[in-house]
Amino acid sequence: MEKIFNHLIFSFVIIIFGCQNKSNTMQSLQLDDNSKRVRDYVVENAVIAHRGTTFWAPEETEAAYRWARNIGVDYLEVDIQRSKDGVLLALHDNNLNRTTDCETIFTKDSVFKAGNYTYEQLMKLDAGSWFNTANPDRKRKNYSKEALVTRVNQKAYSFSSRNISGELDINQGIPHYADDCFIGGKQYISTLEDVLMIAKGWRIARNDKGDRLFNLFVINGESQYQFFYVKDENDNGHRPGIYIETKEPELYPGVEMDLYSMLKISGWNVAEKLAKANEPYYKNDLVNTGNTNGKIVLQTFSPKSLENLNSLFNGKVPVCFLLWLGDDNLQKADSNTYLENINFAIQNKAHYIGPSIAGEPNNYSDLLEEWQADLIHQSGLKVHAYSFDTKEQTELYSKRTDAMFTNRSELTIQFYTNQGLKKNLQDISALKTLKELGY
Repeated sequence: MEKIFNHLIFSFVIIIFGCQNKSNTMQSLQLDDNSKRVRDYVVENAVIAHRGTTFWAPEETEAAYRWARNIGVDYLEVDIQRSKDGVLLALHDNNLNRTTDCETIFTKDSVFKAGNYTYEQLMKLDAGSWFNTANPDRKRKNYSKEALVTRVNQKAYSFSSRNISGELDINQGIPHYADDCFIGGKQYISTLEDVLMIAKGWRIARNDKGDRLFNLFVINGESQYQFFYVKDENDNGHRPGIYIETKEPELYPGVEMDLYSMLKISGWNVAEKLAKANEPYYKNDLVNTGNTNGKIVLQTFSPKSLENLNSLFNGKVPVCFLLWLGDDNLQKADSNTYLENINFAIQNKAHYIGPSIAGEPNNYSDLLEEWQADLIHQSGLKVHAYSFDTKEQTELYSKRTDAMFTNRSELTIQFYTNQGLKKNLQDISALKTLKELGY
C-alpha cells in the first residue's frame, strides 16, 4: 500500500510539473501585428551566407561575398567590428591572429585587436593567404597576396562617403581614377561598405599593384574614408540583402548608432525609408532581396545590444536574437530559461530567434530540439538557425527552421530546390562559380 501511495504522489508531482510547463508555454508573450508585418519582410526559407562562406573562400572577404552573391543566396551575413578610426569592418574575430598576417606586419605588437588599428593600418594586412594554409585541398592562388592584378576598362566610383568638401555623397557616383583602374590583388579585411557594394554588383577598385583606391580626409578631427569601386564584370545580377551582427556594446560603445547612420547614408535603412511597394523576393529569375523591405536584417547575441537596436530602429527593421548555450542569458536550455529569452526578444521587438544546431563540423549545442522550435513558433517569432554545413543537418532541422545560416550555400539552395521550396535560379556549382569569378 505504501509503495502504491508513493507512486501516486510521484505521479501527481509529475502531472503538476507538466501543467506548470504548459502554463509557462501558454504565458509566453506574442508578437503583435506590427511586428509580424516586419517579420514577414524576410523571405521564407532564406539562405543566409554565413560570413559569405567559410568553406570555399577566406571568410568575410571580397572573394567570399562575390561567391555568395553569384551562387544565389538571399543574404550576405556580416559580423561587425570597428577600426580605431571608426570604420565598420566585416570581421568575425576581434583578434586579428586567425585570419590575417598581423604578427608579421605589426612586429612590435603583442596584442592584435582590430579596434587598436586605423583602417589605413589594417589595409596592410593579407586576409586571404591563411585560408590556403588552413585548407590546402581548397587553396587558390588568387586568395593570396600573390593574386593576379588586371586592368579594367571602366571608371571607378565612390559612394556613400564624404567628398573633399566634407559633404555626404548619398548614392551618387564620383568618377575617379578613370584611366588607371585595376581589380585583383590580395584579400583585404572588408568594410561594411564593401559588402553593401558587392551586394549591388560592384567590387573594390585598385591600382596596378593591387592596392585599393581610397581618399582619407580628416574633418573636425575625425577620419573620413572615401572608397572606390568598379562594376563587377562577373556580376550575374543577383541582389542579396545583408544580415548584420552587432557585438557586445562594451567592445565598441555606440556601434549601433554608427550602424544606423551608415545604413541611412547608404540608402539601406528601411527604418528611415521603405523600399518600393510590392518588390518581389525574386525578379527575372534572380534574387531581389536587396531591393525589398527585407534588405537588411540585424542580429546579436548580446541582450544589451538588442536593447540598443530596439531604441534606435524601434522594431522597423527585422531583428534576430541569437542564442548560445553558456551566455549569461542562457546558462541552461530548460524550458523556463528558453522562454525567458523568447519573451525578452519580443519585448525588444525582435522577430526571429537564432539558435545553434548540433552536428559536424562545429558540434555546437543543440538549441533547436522540436519542443524549442515549437516554443518559438507559438510566440509568433520565426527561427533562423545556425550554422548549416552538411546535407544531414538540412534534412534533420528543415522542418524546425524558417531560414538557414549556411557555410555551404550551394548545398542549402539545392536542398530547398529539391524540396520544391525554391525555384532553381541557376547552375549552383560552387567550383564553377569560383572559376567564373576569377578564383
